[in-house]
Amino acid sequence: MTKCKRTRPTLKRLRRQSVEVDFDGGTLTSDGGLVLLREVDRRLNLLSRVDEAIPDPRDPFFTVHPQAEILTSRIFGIAAGYEDANDHQQLRHDSAFQVAAGRTPAENDYQDEHSPLASPSTHSRFENRIDSKTIFKLHEVLVNTFLDSFDEPPEEIVLDYDATDDLVHGNQHRRYFNGFYDGYCFLPLYVFCGDQILVSYLRPSSVGAAHHARGVTKLLVQKIRSRWPDVRIILRGDSAFAVERLMRWCDKNDVGYVFGLQKNDVLVRHIACEMTRARILQSHRVDKQAVFKWFRYRAQKTWDRHRWVIGKAEYSGKGANPRFVVTNLPREEGIVDATYHRPRINGKQQIWQLKEPGTICSVACNPEEFYRTMYCMRGEMENRIKEQQLCLFADRTSCTRFMANQFRLMLSSFAYVLVDGLRRLGLSGTKYSRWRVDTIRLRLLKIAARVRVTCRRVVFHLASHCPSQTVFEQVLVRLCRSD
Repeated sequence: MTKCKRTRPTLKRLRRQSVEVDFDGGTLTSDGGLVLLREVDRRLNLLSRVDEAIPDPRDPFFTVHPQAEILTSRIFGIAAGYEDANDHQQLRHDSAFQVAAGRTPAENDYQDEHSPLASPSTHSRFENRIDSKTIFKLHEVLVNTFLDSFDEPPEEIVLDYDATDDLVHGNQHRRYFNGFYDGYCFLPLYVFCGDQILVSYLRPSSVGAAHHARGVTKLLVQKIRSRWPDVRIILRGDSAFAVERLMRWCDKNDVGYVFGLQKNDVLVRHIACEMTRARILQSHRVDKQAVFKWFRYRAQKTWDRHRWVIGKAEYSGKGANPRFVVTNLPREEGIVDATYHRPRINGKQQIWQLKEPGTICSVACNPEEFYRTMYCMRGEMENRIKEQQLCLFADRTSCTRFMANQFRLMLSSFAYVLVDGLRRLGLSGTKYSRWRVDTIRLRLLKIAARVRVTCRRVVFHLASHCPSQTVFEQVLVRLCRSD
């Protein structure tokens, strides 16, 4: 009697039919949308620049996988949601990744072993040979990509600075315990302009949030002004960046800044009347109330001059919540240190009269408008950091060597540049223009496809009932049109 031996788990039957699952579907891919990222890279010329910035010490005669191919498969893998290089043990045979890396996929399943991409061990060796000079060149690629995204020089750009925690769970080099984040971590510094990333600089958590911010700013400003000499540059960040060295450098080099300022007793006394008013308004209107005020302030032991400060006197059911912002955007004409009378209201514009007759300083808008339009908008940058950390695995810093972890952060940043380029070039002006990275991945990249290879064509037959078919076709038309 013949016995039927089951090799797979039994699924629930569909009426009289059995339901079975296997991985013998042939030349298929779950990432058919990577062809869009391939077109984005063509438009941005990103991966070729990254390849040129990284020296390759290998002997070309014995090299099987070109460096550009390794970069493409790894960066595209991060964009497609594969956080670990170990996934490339299987992805190296995937047709979508082979096409992205410039290889022709196998025409049938039996040829699959003849043209695989780089293995995980090759990726690991590649990550561990990156040094600090290469990291500097890679940041230049990020900045150049940002500069090239503008057809004409803008009149003004705002650079958002922020630091975040990158928790680690091993004995990585230069990892320290940070009391604020209550764990062992790194403290990367990010700089964004709008949705575009310019800097992703990994640092140990034993330093402050503004560590090396002055040096990073100096290099950024030099690079940007070499291309756009007349652009107005404004820095924006939280109170951790309101340090004297950085603000003094900005004052001397015609760079604006809008930083949060940590409260103290002197600052709170400046807005005592406004706080009383906010408390009275809150008692009558129930919901929280805020009153704003411009004033001049100088930290006696650390600051070399008086600076403009906006005081926000906020009162809610939980009590007082004063906030402060320091800025150098209101400019004095011809006078560095000057004392001021109380402001006179002139419509929506406050005019500060100096004690020296005949000289005035105009504050461009009332303090509430300035606070909400200039400072509060920095919260949007935190969403971009979340995309880096949560969607593109920028916190996957599990290498032993510090520079290898820094390079992993850079790989995540380049993956972000590609996906943001798809959002900026393919989705701008549509109702999908604010899709997050993970939404773009789910709707446009993770599409099943059957790949058919002939001597003349490589055809991706995408899923017939894909819900994002219309959006995909619109993006494809935009990316493939002539520049």
